[in-house]
Amino acid sequence: MKKHSMPEMKEGGVNVTPLIDIVMCLIIFFMLVAKIGVTTGAKPMPDLVTSVLGTKIEDMGNTLTLNVIKVPGGTQAQITALVKNEDKEMDHMQMVGVLKELKAANPNFKVIIRGESDLPFSMLAPVLIGCAEAGVKTVDFNTKKATEEVPG
Repeated sequence: MKKHSMPEMKEGGVNVTPLIDIVMCLIIFFMLVAKIGVTTGAKPMPDLVTSVLGTKIEDMGNTLTLNVIKVPGGTQAQITALVKNEDKEMDHMQMVGVLKELKAANPNFKVIIRGESDLPFSMLAPVLIGCAEAGVKTVDFNTKKATEEVPG
């Protein structure tokens, strides 16, 4: 009976093909899983409203972020949102139309409102009324957390 021996090892050669295959699979996996460059349409605000209580919004899916900015000398706020990957400035009727369209496409649709800290309620009320007119059931407010000072 003939015995089979191990093939001779050549020094200095490392086969990196399996390593490259694994790295490419990891890259593809992380590209599919990670949210790279996802924008919500939230514009930088000089000063957001501060709140002591609140909960972190975990599920950002099915949401539209409305930026409500006070216009100096104006009676109505400026409303902007990222709609279909386009930054749109809207008036009240346009906002209601967009909200109705998004609500019709998804019954679990939510709105996140971001307003400046010095925004009067008289400018925010039409936005809330527009959300109600469109049938949006979930409206959240984006605020910054207050830093509590300890008396002493």
